[in-house]
Amino acid sequence: MRHALLALVFLAPTALAAQPLRFEISPYAGYRLNGTIDSRDSVTQDLEVKESSVYGLRLDIPVASGLQIELLGNRQDSAFQLDEGVLAPSERLGDVKLDTFHAGILFQWGQGQVNPYVVLSGGFTRIEPEFSALESESRPSASLGGGVKVFVNRNVGFRFEARGYWIDLKTDFNDDCRRCRDNDDALYLGEANAGLILAF
Repeated sequence: MRHALLALVFLAPTALAAQPLRFEISPYAGYRLNGTIDSRDSVTQDLEVKESSVYGLRLDIPVASGLQIELLGNRQDSAFQLDEGVLAPSERLGDVKLDTFHAGILFQWGQGQVNPYVVLSGGFTRIEPEFSALESESRPSASLGGGVKVFVNRNVGFRFEARGYWIDLKTDFNDDCRRCRDNDDALYLGEANAGLILAF
């Protein structure tokens, strides 16, 4: 019995390492809370991206056991709004679309059907206001998230995740160096999502 237990202890890591690496495709949908803009400008501080649904697709490419490269694309159809406090009603300014495209690293652990993970990614977000006051722009962005993958069999599973996004809105103003200042604005978004996993 002792010899069998010792053999199991030494062979288990080898068996885990020998598991075939698989590509994973994960269509998903979720919900984002109101996005807040961190700004030193008193007007911009009241500007938010309204909470709404989000949908997208993830492709996870295996690199090593427990390590994947993740490619992500998603879209949020939302609106800009002014929120001046609890006692003042929010004012809708106009619709906006946010399209995010990221590449990142996903680290997962656990054996069998349940695999917790953390993921870090970066890329850009395309901001497309649907009103003439603002122009469309592509801005650098990054995200950090975590969750769990639950497999019902070898090729099919479900993924549950919480993720936060940072979008750089920094702009530089330079009026012939007579007035030079930086606008260090950033948009922060929080998201919860769930999706299907197709592994092969």
